[in-house]
Amino acid sequence: MRKPAPDRAPRAERESQWSTFATIFAVLYCAGYGLGYLTRDMIFTSSSYGADEPITTSVSRRELRLGTSIKKADPAKPKYAGDSIHTLLTSSGDHYQNYQTRIMYATYKLVQKDPGGERLTGFTRILHRTVPDLLMDEVPTFHAKPQKPQCDGWCDYPVANRPDAIKQWFDAAAANESMIQGAWIFMLECDYVWIKPMQPAGSAYDPSVPGIQFFYDYIIPTHPNAVPSMKKMYPGDPKDIPAAGPAPVLLRFKDWQVLVPEYVRLSAQMEADEEMKKALEWVREMYAWDAAVALHQDKIKILTEHPPNSSTIVQPPFDEGMGRGCLCHYTWGALYHEGLPSKGAKQVYRYEKRDYNDLKYVLKVPPIVMPPEYKDGWILEFDAPLNRKRHDLVVVMLTQMNRGIAILPDLTEHWKQFEPRLNEIVRKRDAGEPIDSYGKVFGTTINFEA
Repeated sequence: MRKPAPDRAPRAERESQWSTFATIFAVLYCAGYGLGYLTRDMIFTSSSYGADEPITTSVSRRELRLGTSIKKADPAKPKYAGDSIHTLLTSSGDHYQNYQTRIMYATYKLVQKDPGGERLTGFTRILHRTVPDLLMDEVPTFHAKPQKPQCDGWCDYPVANRPDAIKQWFDAAAANESMIQGAWIFMLECDYVWIKPMQPAGSAYDPSVPGIQFFYDYIIPTHPNAVPSMKKMYPGDPKDIPAAGPAPVLLRFKDWQVLVPEYVRLSAQMEADEEMKKALEWVREMYAWDAAVALHQDKIKILTEHPPNSSTIVQPPFDEGMGRGCLCHYTWGALYHEGLPSKGAKQVYRYEKRDYNDLKYVLKVPPIVMPPEYKDGWILEFDAPLNRKRHDLVVVMLTQMNRGIAILPDLTEHWKQFEPRLNEIVRKRDAGEPIDSYGKVFGTTINFEA
């Protein structure tokens, strides 16, 4: 039997369907390829990390052909701007320094309101004291454990706890980066008065911008009495050692991390060496800082600015104007005399921070009596002549201090509530019980506005 012929109609129909499908596929493929080719530069670009990452752009093909550059998506931006500043100061928490600290923090609040004040993004007091103090409720504070507890009261070297306390803050901040509140870290002291916001030389994220410190003419590493001590700390020429100190200093956090351990080590070396202590006396920890800077001068660039052209401080009553400075440092008193004080001349005006060492001046800071109108022939401390420019700078500083004092709250009632708490903490300390505030940062419960 002959086999039946195959049915050709279904086959032709199937071939027609496949042909149609192939045509549609080819059209879609070509369209997709063409679209991808035309838009490829608007969808992908080479990233700075060496991989292709998607970005968003509104640049057209025509602009690309004309050579218009595409802005890449910014990497994660730093939390703080490159000119932002976190201010630190150290304190033992005694009445003398707390009086100064309240004024300093009040003037800080004032200049935060001025143009450029937005750069002042953080403030922390480093308290090196065995127990908390009253100002922890008013001034943002980190409580460091002191190496020498006796310096809560009187001790032979009141700043002995400063280097290690500073290190404790930097160690804590390295473990908890939320403590770092600016790209620059600005170390100050209690007896500074803010006149205007600090202006860094540039961005902290630009490695070509140096740090800044202040030149003190009474720090003399090349002095014959100082050279033997310098050689114990620094193997090079003592001329390499700057004449500065740990405040005022403006540095990046990472540079502080390098210098502070060296500063602590050299300070401890001095404290163990009676000859060094005798030779360098009350400013010995300043020399320790300077030697630390010299040891790392090849990698950490710091500009030591000389007065009157420093961007940091001026020192009334002996400087003759603010210049580029943003703070006044009242390390000396404003003492006016009718003649030479060394000859017993009558004093006609006095503002001296050392007069304010009682609790009453901390609780309710009194306004400062302003000096009388300038008079030719008046003489300052050390038999130095007073001139109009020196007098005017004293007036600028004291006027700003009084502006700060005017916004400070009266802490008398707060002290009545705080004192029983403090007495209980002292009892625990004396009983050998742990103090749980060490190594912690404390915010403020007493707030005031400029």
